[in-house]
Amino acid sequence: MIPDFSYIKERIDFSSGYIFKGKHYRCSLIRYPSRYVNSAKGSENVELYHFSPRENPVGSIIILHGLGTVNIPFLFWMGSHLASAGLQATVMILPGNYTRTASGSTSGKDYFSHDLSRLVKFWEQAVVDTLSTIDFLQQEKIWWDNNCLFGYCLGGMVATIVNALDDRIKSMILMTVGGNMARIIWGSPVLKSLRGSFARGLGSEGFLNDEKRLEERFKRDVNRLREFSSVRQLIESDLHPLLKIDPLAYAGFSDRNRVTMIEALFDKTLPYQTRKQLWEAFKRPRRYIIPIGHVSWFPFEYALGKFILKKMGIKEARRKLRLLETIKPGIEWNPRK
Repeated sequence: MIPDFSYIKERIDFSSGYIFKGKHYRCSLIRYPSRYVNSAKGSENVELYHFSPRENPVGSIIILHGLGTVNIPFLFWMGSHLASAGLQATVMILPGNYTRTASGSTSGKDYFSHDLSRLVKFWEQAVVDTLSTIDFLQQEKIWWDNNCLFGYCLGGMVATIVNALDDRIKSMILMTVGGNMARIIWGSPVLKSLRGSFARGLGSEGFLNDEKRLEERFKRDVNRLREFSSVRQLIESDLHPLLKIDPLAYAGFSDRNRVTMIEALFDKTLPYQTRKQLWEAFKRPRRYIIPIGHVSWFPFEYALGKFILKKMGIKEARRKLRLLETIKPGIEWNPRK
């Protein structure tokens, strides 16, 4: 099984409308048809929540959320406050999540499915949609040279693959991200229901339902990753299909000096070894270990926003202070304003 991250690059026709505003930003909901040809019903359209500063922007950031729905409102907060501080901030809804959940499915479920073929398709589309989002931002002249790709949890896993495929990303910040899908599938408490489906006899394709066999195969294949000098070689190899959509396989193709990792010391969602292994696959880039849990960082958005501004070289105190402002979204009733 060879994952396909290719798509036709052409001008993107889109719809856009302002949905709310703040004192220093406006938010528009942008939609366009996904460039991925095998999208599931319900995930056919890319959805971008674009937070645009009212004054001259100083950079761009794409924010990729985590698995499911709960974390997304917190990242909307991030988008609105980073835009208030001067960034073109775009929150992209990953296919299979939130308002792009596939028909008959559950938000986030398909990225860790017992159906290997279906699982691979959602990872493929997530990568293609992120790449085409960069295309769109460039097309509209809102993708600056000073840019950042921020990924939380699942979003960070997708970001790692995207960064290996595209050289338009200046810096990447990954928060609570791990690699080694075999270990995540069999070790993460949030995937208990997936393991329950294995107990019912599902997951035989790629022997996902055989913990020992899958982990032994992964161990052998991970040791082979250094053989590949290009992403193309990796994709066309005989590695296990699950490893071909695993950030662990793509980390080595990134410049470690452009990668920053933030790890939660008390993360119980991702097994420790998966986080350590990904960090080592990136050749040990700068890493911050913070005494928080996988989701307990949400109340500390200000600190994260301030950190992002610092990493992007934005030092102006006035902009940083806007991260502290309480923003009450209002309706954008005057399209000329």
